[in-house]
Amino acid sequence: MDVSQLKYMLEKIRGYGYKKIGFILDRGYFSKANIQFMDSCDYDFVMMVKGRASFVHGLIMEHMGEFESKRACSIKAYQTYGMTVKAKLYADDDTDRYFHIYYKAKKQASERARLEADLDRMEAEMDKIKGREYKLPKRYEHYFKLTYHKDKFYGYEEREDVIERELQLCGYFAIVTSEKMTASEALNLYKSHDISEKLFGSDKTFLGIAHSESQAARRLKLRSSFSSLL
Repeated sequence: MDVSQLKYMLEKIRGYGYKKIGFILDRGYFSKANIQFMDSCDYDFVMMVKGRASFVHGLIMEHMGEFESKRACSIKAYQTYGMTVKAKLYADDDTDRYFHIYYKAKKQASERARLEADLDRMEAEMDKIKGREYKLPKRYEHYFKLTYHKDKFYGYEEREDVIERELQLCGYFAIVTSEKMTASEALNLYKSHDISEKLFGSDKTFLGIAHSESQAARRLKLRSSFSSLL
């Protein structure tokens, strides 16, 4: 969602008279512009962070090994371990955010298997097209150094540092919140939006994007009870 869409939604919400409210947002909403706009409206948020956000990778790597086996960090309901750190969201951020870093062993196994399978598939595809005029998608360039000559594809070499880093990060994910809470509380709140989706369709926010003003009003009345948790 871009900032203009979010702004439109928030203006609609203000029109219903709601003030102290919070949003639970998927990673697709993650952007500096959206966060700054919510700050300007004094709205709270619980947001899954984009997987490729480099500063989150840095936070995970910095704290890797500190919590993954500590029983005090166990979130038993989701077979997950988590910890919370306070940090700035971007370089010129003037507000402290709360980053909740998680590790799940089952997620690690499935993500590593998927990445290895993707790499094998890409290598098999590249072996087939050697010597042919062919332009590979950008995604291949992320994992491999590609060699072309006069528009013909001639070979590849793994970007070992990139692949090894992504293998290390398998099983980890992060949520950022505007308000102080524990890693367990943040994950419980984020998971609660799954129930909302089942009830209200594919809307991705805590309050939802209304398909009509009457639907929005009904959703606001029901979902606003979450705001007291933020």
